[in-house]
Order: sequence, then structure tokens, then C-alpha cells
Amino acid sequence: MNIDRIQFFTVPVSDLTEARDFYLGKLGAELRAQGVEVDDAEEMPWGRVTSLKDPDGNAMGLLEASGYGNWPR
Repeated sequence: MNIDRIQFFTVPVSDLTEARDFYLGKLGAELRAQGVEVDDAEEMPWGRVTSLKDPDGNAMGLLEASGYGNWPR
């Protein structure tokens, strides 16, 4: 799953250094290889989706969009 853009992202954290290490060091294309527990991706009509939690327990979802419903930009 390749993430090529994020629209917006706000998350409260208790330890800025730990959060920085997680989001910059671990959160990437090979999450499991970095030790992040990630749910198995599900194929949906609109794309592949999965979810994970950061060190503070904040849940987040990831979406790899399909071509379904694409419109010219």
C-alpha cells in the first residue's frame, strides 16, 4: 500500500519524541517490518483499507483508493 497524499491529520500525543519516531520512522509502506501492528487490508469497491494504532492508542485508517468513482481533476 503506497500513501501518496494525506488531506489532513491531527492527533493528540503524550510524548512528542515517541510520536515523532513513530510517524516519521515507523509509519511508511512497510509498517509490519517496522514493528507496527496493522490489521489485514480489506478489498472494498472504493479501494483497500486497513487500520492501526499509534503508541498513544489513537486509531487511524489507511485507504489505498481504487479507480472506482474517479473523476477528472
